[in-house]
Amino acid sequence: MTLLRRTRARPPVPAGRLAAVLAVPTLVVGLSACGTEDSGTESATASGTAETPHGYVEGADEATEPQLRLSAVDADGGGITLVDLLTGDPVEAPGEPEGVGTAVLKESDGRFLFTADDAGVTVTDTGVWTVDHGDHSHYYRAEPSEVGTVDGDTPGHVVSNSSQVAMFFDGDGAVKVFPRQGLGDGELAEDVSFEVGAHHGIAVPFEDHVLTTVPGVDDEELPGEISLYDASGEDVSDELTGEHTCPEIHGLVGLRDHVAFACGDGVLTVDDDLNATVTPYPQDAHGRAWSLVAGRDLVAAPFEDGGLGVLDPESGEWRIAGTDAPVVSAAVAPDDSTVFAVDEDGTGYVVDAGSGEVTAQRQLVDGGGDTAPSVVLTRERGYVSDPVAGTVSERDVLDNLREARSVDVGGHPAAIAVTGDK
Repeated sequence: MTLLRRTRARPPVPAGRLAAVLAVPTLVVGLSACGTEDSGTESATASGTAETPHGYVEGADEATEPQLRLSAVDADGGGITLVDLLTGDPVEAPGEPEGVGTAVLKESDGRFLFTADDAGVTVTDTGVWTVDHGDHSHYYRAEPSEVGTVDGDTPGHVVSNSSQVAMFFDGDGAVKVFPRQGLGDGELAEDVSFEVGAHHGIAVPFEDHVLTTVPGVDDEELPGEISLYDASGEDVSDELTGEHTCPEIHGLVGLRDHVAFACGDGVLTVDDDLNATVTPYPQDAHGRAWSLVAGRDLVAAPFEDGGLGVLDPESGEWRIAGTDAPVVSAAVAPDDSTVFAVDEDGTGYVVDAGSGEVTAQRQLVDGGGDTAPSVVLTRERGYVSDPVAGTVSERDVLDNLREARSVDVGGHPAAIAVTGDK
């Protein structure tokens, strides 16, 4: 998920090590009720009334296939570049907020981008999305737009699920939760907000609740415990069962039936019964994970000194893949089959998520620059940014990371996202 890059300072780690970029959680929201397959054109004409077509969304054009757009956020200016991946043509990005020069991409959730500076989080609608109706899907395209900005003291993580978006503000420990459907209508109206105390924390909407970290004791820089709040912002942590403390929490992802937090000695997961479990890192892990990457039911954990772990929260089993250098960005396929990663030297890896086997390894970009490359993974292709060249390379992860094309986005792309297919 994830999702995507934190460029602000984080707790000290060995020199040269970079925290891995969070891939985005795969999230879908239905924007209109699904009617019958018969549009009712004849009866509407006969009666002289207009009937809303099946799947209609006001202000959007419906397409016959997913409408994919690549977003790249510049490391220097913070501006957003949009490209239509079906045609390769640039798409005009919406107006940028004041102070965007320091903006970084916090998350993308399949439609929206969440960028932040020190004073707030700006929500951008990329204008492409898919609505899943079970036995069929609807694909939409509209003009990109800026939804608005949520003011707050030192924005931290942004995490969304299918119905809500939670923002955490480190400066005062404020948690602000918004209905995701409202974003599609251009509205930023809070569902609930509350404060837990200033710290570098995380909040995530989950099972009609909000899970959040709480400040540590004795001026600890990172939290070591999570709490549970209900839809009205009341602390209901007594509903949490199991082990819900672990040291130095940093990084979180939301899965289909779990939430996972990266800790100093393992991964803390909470299931849909609100039972918490800490799964220790495997003995052959090279250090802890500072961030996690979400698939559908699997978690990828880049270890700080090299290598990549894939955790099944349901079974508690790990699969380990070796890398030549620490991973700086990773993504999990929507079907949990594959992990795509790039290390700090610019080497790319394709990992079989079921076995941990590295099935492809190839130099993708020059490493060692001031800005690390970033990867995303769609149903069919992987994408990796080259901050030096100002390009994004499209790669076939099933064909030895063969380059399918290169997209010129300009500047120094710090983080990338692909929206429209979920």
